[in-house]
Amino acid sequence: MPVAGRVVEVASLSKGQRDRMFEIISAYFDGATRRVFDRDLDEKHWAVVLSDADSGRLCGFSTLKLIEEEVAGTTIRAFFSGDTIIQRGYWASMALERAWIRFTFSHALQDPGVRYFWFLVVNSYRSFRYLPVYTKAYYPNPDYEMPAFERAVLDRLASQRYGEEYDAVRGVVRMEGGWRLRPGVADIGEPELRDPRIAFFQQRNPAWREGVELACLTEFSPDNVNRFARRILEGMSVPR
Repeated sequence: MPVAGRVVEVASLSKGQRDRMFEIISAYFDGATRRVFDRDLDEKHWAVVLSDADSGRLCGFSTLKLIEEEVAGTTIRAFFSGDTIIQRGYWASMALERAWIRFTFSHALQDPGVRYFWFLVVNSYRSFRYLPVYTKAYYPNPDYEMPAFERAVLDRLASQRYGEEYDAVRGVVRMEGGWRLRPGVADIGEPELRDPRIAFFQQRNPAWREGVELACLTEFSPDNVNRFARRILEGMSVPR
């Protein structure tokens, strides 16, 4: 079904939009509470809002916060992705990716002297697969170890965000009262495990069913995007 995607400031969301966002996320996550949802949403800067192009009804969203840190004497900025969910009937749409990538890259390209990253924690292989689909070097990665600087960036961001809930050795976040995906949303069975990326996610985060999240990182740089991302970025001044 046709979907429209746009990025808005969280402060501009109406009560009706927030109600609808919580309604959607509650349908896919067990243990979701309105108090935690509102608290997490209020600390974000932007929301990527998806709407059915015909009815205008909200059908998915993702939230974003821009973080600045000093790591090993280098200033870095990172877009932190919060709650992200799309209704099943719209899973084939790329409206979220188009709006999200163009928005984040427009920021990164304005500050070429600053290294920009995408920081996210995931308890779904569906979310983890965004990384290899759109970027070349991402972490954790089944093909190579994380470089020392990227490791320091990920540890700093995850520790600042989650404190003792972040297990730096395993690279996962165990949040008290963490939300769990409902059965049937992103199950991993034998067919899925034939995909080496999904098998890697399962191996690195075997407790995903319990709401445990895998901490992930990739850098926003022109030489780190693959052909799928470049198609989305067509028309923007992205150096090759």
